[in-house]
Amino acid sequence: MRAATKPASLRRVTLETTLKPFASMEPAHVEQVCAEMIRQWRPLLHMAEHGSMLLWVADGTEILTWNGRYDSEIEWARYIGLANEERFGISDPDDPKKARLYTEQPARVTYRDLQMVVRTFKRLAREQGFSMQVGATFDPGPEFVYSDFKYKLHGEINEAPIGGDFVSLRPDYKVVCCWSKLRGDAINYAGFPDGIPEGTSFGRFLGRQCQYFLADLEFDYIWFSNGFGFSFFPWTYLGANFDGNGFDRTDYREMTANVMSFWDDFKRECPDYRTEVRGTNFSTGIELAKDFVPLRELYAKKYVELPPPNSPWGALNRDFGLELAGYMSRIAVLPGETFPFRFYANDPWFWQNPWWDAYGREPYDIYCPMAVGRVRADGTIQNPGIIEILSIDTEKGELNEACPMEIIPHLARAVQDFPDRPGIMTWLYPFEENARLVAERQDKASLVFFDEWFVRNAMNQGLPLNTVISTTDFARMIERGEATLGDTVLFAAASLMAEERAKEIVRHVKTGGKVLLYGPVTDPELLDMLNLKLDDGIHGELRLHMAAISEDRLDNPGSLLLLHDPLLSGGSVRETVALTDDPHTRAGAFVQRETQTRAYALSRSLPEWLGGAIAWVRGTVAFAKGTNSHLPVRQGPEYRDASILTRYMLAELGYALLQTRFDDNSAQYAGTMYAEQTKTMYCYVSRRDNAYLFSGYKPDSTATIRLRFPQGAPIVTGLSAVIEDGCSLYAMDTSYHRECRVFVKQSGSGIVACKEGHPIRTRKKDTARSIVITGLMDAEVTLLPPLDALRSKRVEVNHTHRERRYLELDYDPAEGFVRLSHITGTIEVTW
Repeated sequence: MRAATKPASLRRVTLETTLKPFASMEPAHVEQVCAEMIRQWRPLLHMAEHGSMLLWVADGTEILTWNGRYDSEIEWARYIGLANEERFGISDPDDPKKARLYTEQPARVTYRDLQMVVRTFKRLAREQGFSMQVGATFDPGPEFVYSDFKYKLHGEINEAPIGGDFVSLRPDYKVVCCWSKLRGDAINYAGFPDGIPEGTSFGRFLGRQCQYFLADLEFDYIWFSNGFGFSFFPWTYLGANFDGNGFDRTDYREMTANVMSFWDDFKRECPDYRTEVRGTNFSTGIELAKDFVPLRELYAKKYVELPPPNSPWGALNRDFGLELAGYMSRIAVLPGETFPFRFYANDPWFWQNPWWDAYGREPYDIYCPMAVGRVRADGTIQNPGIIEILSIDTEKGELNEACPMEIIPHLARAVQDFPDRPGIMTWLYPFEENARLVAERQDKASLVFFDEWFVRNAMNQGLPLNTVISTTDFARMIERGEATLGDTVLFAAASLMAEERAKEIVRHVKTGGKVLLYGPVTDPELLDMLNLKLDDGIHGELRLHMAAISEDRLDNPGSLLLLHDPLLSGGSVRETVALTDDPHTRAGAFVQRETQTRAYALSRSLPEWLGGAIAWVRGTVAFAKGTNSHLPVRQGPEYRDASILTRYMLAELGYALLQTRFDDNSAQYAGTMYAEQTKTMYCYVSRRDNAYLFSGYKPDSTATIRLRFPQGAPIVTGLSAVIEDGCSLYAMDTSYHRECRVFVKQSGSGIVACKEGHPIRTRKKDTARSIVITGLMDAEVTLLPPLDALRSKRVEVNHTHRERRYLELDYDPAEGFVRLSHITGTIEVTW
């Protein structure tokens, strides 16, 4: 796609750095380093209204111990590896994970030096014609610096005094609990010159210290890192309310009161400064279910004006399902006017730098999350207004210019291609319903837990979900009667739709909309629309039978077992088909336990629904119980992850994205060295200026994908496709971000390609762009030129078969496409 003449505008670009690039605190050297940082990233800063520099000085201990003495030395993050090593079970002084100085003679840094750094960034930006804010950071963990305050003077802040048993991955690894109480001391602090009174809340102490520190050192805001202010341990899927074996382990009101007491105290003491948050590594619903995190209340009280950004799961372990599901769950409702996107370029504390060592210089973790769009109540799409870069320095303090030179063009293109309408799937996110449900019935937390882990699993199985709308905004849209969702498929948890939301879904389908539901169905109207009824539940080991859908990897019957745990999967499977002779119900899958059979996936569409259709997948979360780990452990390979059925059922609603992969369930390779070698391809489909944009990541280059949309087989610009059985077959690259403006329907098999042509003078005009489509065989071709070209009737098609001639086009610009019939050979489309 051609680059825009002027880069799109962002609200803000935030660069993050430690003090490692500063070899000394001589003013001339500080100025040189600050200037170099700004110079390297100036093209990205140029895209924003203003810039920000987030300074990772230490871990926030420098805030806790601030006493107004500017010439006091700061214990700053000058290490590579794990500080406070005893907290990680490291006793060997030669352990390579133990913190080592990043250079032989790190600079001595005082608070006065830090103030100079802050001032220098702001002055240099001002001199270059833009404004720059500077943020301070607080991290609750032990890994960055040696902190006497956290681990010697006031170790009590690392305990959870009330609200469930402490959860950790190791007994000695603990982080600051935001609602802890401090023991009294007689040490001088800026906010407490006579010492800390016994029983002072940590929120009150940190808030007052921040108010003084930020003002005195001339910072503009504070950033809470790694789950601080949310849960007391953010690194595992377990929590105060869920121990891996059961829920309902703590009291909802007590836990939410704990968290809100911290925020109330903190904001009361630090009212003048903005607080930004990293959040945890999990989604809003998972946080709510496992730790009762009251995000709705934090948003409502405006304690934060930005939601947490996307988590770094893509860089850490390629868990894009969790990264994107979490991202969408956080932005479905906003506390302010915009939301951030964060890219993990370098790691200034440890040995890996993701752009080189995790991503292999592939930009998939740019294009995939930046394909996410948030739908407002009026149907317009909102994109991130802030880009954050963690970080611009490496663990050795290097400012590697190749990093911004390689990354910025991808960021610029992703911004240029921001979605302007919903993608092919839109998550109907129950932000209010989840919060209200758990507040009223905390035993329902398991249902919310199932919901969002199932969505994560489905996305990791290739579900193309990258648009979100809250149920509140959807209700407003339905109330206005606005048909602004276009041809997107709504994706919704059946069990979490309140009665009114269920009615709105029914109305949406009956007026031509398409919906894919998942989870247990209890609402009478949804049961009726799906032709389902409820029976006694079955669970445990179930045999899965595929009906209407098939893909290579499910052809081995021996692998079609489910282990359905009602605790983790929203209860037992109770649904059965009500009218077995209904001609409008299409079975997708069913499950059996001994003689009992239950429906597991189906679709339905009636003629009077004006093209509307509904599909459903019951869903199972295939996790083993009782594991203490960062992420849930999957059940054994003998059991299926049935979340893949969501992608199969999407094909019943018009969008087929079928993959060919070799793994342990392909009969040809079962039990061989090739088992489990091919990972699922991620493919997200967004819309921009009438085009479809395919963005994705292919972990294994041997995988291929077959595509079929309602308009036909997508013919992606710049690629050739094998057309077979109505689908276009692609290999794709490891990272891809490709435009599609051509769809083809033809009965014959063959290779169809779409390539960029040269802008030329046509019989009517000088063209802005030309694309050439070859290999057509008596095809129906649907073209999606830019909307302004359609409205101004600037689209021309030159057909080359036996002779070269312009086709007479008769199209309605309001339809948004040009459709050609019986085309053989080559066409050149210009506008």
